Amino acid sequence: MNPTPRIFLMLLGATLLFHTTLNYMEENIEDFETVPLPPKKIKKISTRNPIIQVNAKDRGSWTLVEFATGKTQKISEAEAETNKLSQVSWDLAFSRTKIISNGGKTNPSGKTGIINLGPVDFDNIKTAPETGYVQDNRSLGNLINKELAGWYNYRTRTHNIESKRNVYALKLNNGIFMKMRILNYYCAQPEDTCRSMLCTREEAACLTIEYILTEPGSNTFVPPDTYLTKNIQSPEKIIE
Repeated sequence: MNPTPRIFLMLLGATLLFHTTLNYMEENIEDFETVPLPPKKIKKISTRNPIIQVNAKDRGSWTLVEFATGKTQKISEAEAETNKLSQVSWDLAFSRTKIISNGGKTNPSGKTGIINLGPVDFDNIKTAPETGYVQDNRSLGNLINKELAGWYNYRTRTHNIESKRNVYALKLNNGIFMKMRILNYYCAQPEDTCRSMLCTREEAACLTIEYILTEPGSNTFVPPDTYLTKNIQSPEKIIE
């Protein structure tokens, strides 16, 4: 008997099993977020920059964020597949670990684009790039922005989510530039605590984001303490 068909079927079966396993892990990642990680020394971040915490716990909906106003709103995944996203004002949307932006395949009438600047010093980014911004696309039927897709490390042994704390430059729908980084994925616990103790599912998917916007017509990031509209310095925040 010719062994070629048998080998082909074995490879096909292994491929299907591999993709089924990956899909299960992606769709059920929050079921494993309660497993503790071994202790690890983590660098604390001090910042006077604006901070926003986004509640992205509901895997069946998207939390839309407009950074200029700090406003958030929720829409269902079904609504996201309609023209609903073009009827509201927003910049980024969050659902658990997934992030989409207001542009490209997500919203063809939107103009938001993103550049992953990597693990650089946040405050050393003084100006936003003029070009090179990437908009959303579809991959295997899912909306995705390749610049943001790898924002976290996923530990396969413990199923913990850890932000890489990369810095991202964004050109928003209104033409304003923004820089941001995701500091934490857990609601009331610092990431290093969730590496060494039990963090429940309810404590996950609250993304803490540091960001700065430029003034209209400028691509220069102005530190918050230099804004003329502020009479006192922003209190320093410690992010673990």
